[in-house]
Amino acid sequence: MDEVVARLASWLETNDRERLDAFAPGASEEQIAAAEKEIGVPLPAGMRALYRWHDGGSRPLLGNRLLMSLADVVKTRQVMNKLVDDGAFKTSNWYRKTWVPFMHNGAGDHLVWDPRGSFSGSPGQVLEFWHADHERKVLAPSFDGWLTSIVESLEAGNWRVDSDEGITDDHSFGEFLSQKFSGFPKLAIDSDGKRPKRPPPPPPRVDADPTREVKPYSINERYAVGDRVQHPQFGEGVVQRAEEAKCDVLFEGGLRALIHGKSTGGGLEKPKPFDHTGKTARRV
Repeated sequence: MDEVVARLASWLETNDRERLDAFAPGASEEQIAAAEKEIGVPLPAGMRALYRWHDGGSRPLLGNRLLMSLADVVKTRQVMNKLVDDGAFKTSNWYRKTWVPFMHNGAGDHLVWDPRGSFSGSPGQVLEFWHADHERKVLAPSFDGWLTSIVESLEAGNWRVDSDEGITDDHSFGEFLSQKFSGFPKLAIDSDGKRPKRPPPPPPRVDADPTREVKPYSINERYAVGDRVQHPQFGEGVVQRAEEAKCDVLFEGGLRALIHGKSTGGGLEKPKPFDHTGKTARRV
């Protein structure tokens, strides 16, 4: 991760030298080890490399967020954990004692490293903490992944240097993360303090039955799960689900709902009524 931090330093050297000059000298290995002892867990490689580079700064690094010094990390964590112990927060989801804050905006909001993986996320993930809002968004599955993505997105031109706002991404970093890490950023707790409902998992994919011939698609034909269907527009597909009047067919371009069994009206024809002579009765 030292190479990733060196790339961050190089980008700042080229694009925002004034901001780079506002950072404190790097922390020693002894200072990092002392912080780890206070926190109770080893810091990820990327965080250790970041603090060897600079131990905090007096100007925001990204957007309005400043990199906290190790001393501030330890102190802030102690304060927040005491608030948890004292029952100061509305819900148990408000703040977790295992979190390690490492960036802040000066208004009580932090980016935190979460070694436990709160909200059924990934151990070692990075998430947002808002002091006056329930919303908790998990940005990336790991600190090293988050830091590497920051550098890659800076080098890709996703951020710009603004004299008033500092280094800002115009909200494109979230899209960058979603392309790099499937399912991230993800909202763990919404603004109402509830966990967003997860969509039901997709049904298992049905493979084609090689013993069955490929059938040309027709709305009058009836298909069964596993049938191979040749559609004039979508190509060859496999029936994943079959209902009375429609079937779901998986083509190369995606799942399509198709009408089938239309010639029978979607079901068996109802028998005609008979009179006592055995002849078809006429309706009057």
